[in-house]
Amino acid sequence: MSLHLQRDLDRLKERLLSLSALVEEAIDKAIQSLVHRRAELAEEVKHGDSEIDRIEVEIEEDCLKILALHQPVAVDLRFLVAVLKVNNDLERMGDLAVNIAKRAAYLADR
Repeated sequence: MSLHLQRDLDRLKERLLSLSALVEEAIDKAIQSLVHRRAELAEEVKHGDSEIDRIEVEIEEDCLKILALHQPVAVDLRFLVAVLKVNNDLERMGDLAVNIAKRAAYLADR
C-alpha cells in the first residue's frame, strides 16, 4: 500500500470519528433538552446540524476521491464502503437529533 493511500485513509478515519463525536453530542443535547425542558439546548442542536451535514458531504467526497485516485482493493476497499455507509447513517442520526430537539423546544414552551 502506498504511503499516500495510508495517509488518506487515516485522515478519513479521524474525520469519521470526529463526525461521530458531533452526532453523539447532538443526541445527548437533544435528549437533555427533552428531559429537562431546556429550549436553549434544543437550539444548539438545531444550529449544529449544518456542521454535521457539511462534514458528511466532505467525508463522502474524500471517499470518492480515494476511490478514484488510489483504486483500493481488498481491506481498504471494504473500509471505504463501510465509511460511506456509516457516514450516511451518522448524518441521519444527526437529523433525528434535530427532530427530537424541535419537539423538545415545542414542549419546553408548554
